[in-house]
Amino acid sequence: MLGYIKENDRLQSIFLEVMDDPSKKELILYLLCYVQLVRKIGQPSMELGQFLMYTNKSFTSARNSWKDILVELNTFVISDLLGNVYTGKDIYKVEDTGLYFIRIEDSYHRDINSLSSKVIRYWGIVSKISSYGKRINVYDAVRSSCLMFNERLYDELEAYCALQRDRFSKEARFFDVLNLLSSAIRLQGRDKKEAIVKLDRCLKNMATLGDIYYSVNIHKLRKDVEGNLKRLQKSKSMEDLKIEFVIRGKNREPLLKRLLKSVKALLGKLRGNKRWTLMNSETKMVVNVQRLF
Repeated sequence: MLGYIKENDRLQSIFLEVMDDPSKKELILYLLCYVQLVRKIGQPSMELGQFLMYTNKSFTSARNSWKDILVELNTFVISDLLGNVYTGKDIYKVEDTGLYFIRIEDSYHRDINSLSSKVIRYWGIVSKISSYGKRINVYDAVRSSCLMFNERLYDELEAYCALQRDRFSKEARFFDVLNLLSSAIRLQGRDKKEAIVKLDRCLKNMATLGDIYYSVNIHKLRKDVEGNLKRLQKSKSMEDLKIEFVIRGKNREPLLKRLLKSVKALLGKLRGNKRWTLMNSETKMVVNVQRLF
């Protein structure tokens, strides 16, 4: 995964690592707790005990030591009253008792609003992932990449799609579509001609994906892209694009109910289309059908 990440952006690296291994959600949650506390107390530095108490309230169950999490994050600095500073693996040297202070690295707290916005968007995506203990499948990859697109995390999306394109080579065309689309959005302000080329290529790739692709509403997305292509051709700015998902069979009756209706209809035909009124027999049918599930 690291080969697809810009090494100079640790925050992006953390997010993409969590997307590839959702069991590490605590990493993003620790960052979320930090930015929330900064907004609450109005400064980037706080007592370590206060921070850990806040994070503990946010976990339903503790899976990792706080030191393990902070070391893996590698974005925080801990200090004591004597002026000693602990970063990286030195955090393991911090004693469980004593007065310590924690803050995020200077490069991040210079623009706390930008940091907060990004972390909140990260958590909004990560919190929707429920693939603990299992490998990421193509459905997860498609859905996650769409969520990144909708949150305008284009740099992260580019790196993520590069990984998934190699991992699921048969689905490469879809990840190319997202990359072309995000590239066109970023180019429209400085090079409309190139943005038009990107959207045109995007539409050609979408032509082979059908109307619904792993629950993604490709039909609507195609129409939206066509509309934005026309806008660019008229020297207008693109309208906001959001990828929508389709839930198949949303308005259909439950499977068990449909099975019972089919069985009752068949029995009615066998009895000369007479109404089936034997409650004991119907109850027995329900039990037998339920055993199938």
